[in-house]
Amino acid sequence: MANFFQNFGPNTTTFIIPGEVFPTRYRSTAHGICAASGKLGAIIAQVGFSRLINIGGKGKFLPHILEIFALFMLTGVFSTLLLPETKGRSLEDLSQEDEDDYERENAPRVEPSPKVQ
Repeated sequence: MANFFQNFGPNTTTFIIPGEVFPTRYRSTAHGICAASGKLGAIIAQVGFSRLINIGGKGKFLPHILEIFALFMLTGVFSTLLLPETKGRSLEDLSQEDEDDYERENAPRVEPSPKVQ
């Protein structure tokens, strides 16, 4: 049960919300950036805070590290609340993309073959 609640926030914002927020054309790139940012943040927290924990004596800085983590968690909560709600609309409607224009822009160009005499 604890594992569910511990992973509920990070997994939701890293894997589920990018699939809903970004339009189809940019979804895979944006999804990769979101996942990489989460992993980079985990590495920075692990390496950076492991060096800070013993400032002033063994484990003396731990309460301050927990305060820093709480600040980042609150920042994550408030930034998640800023994300748009889809309300059952398609991503193309939300991004105001015109599907016909996209198809015309990205359609392969077919040159007419030369006439054989």
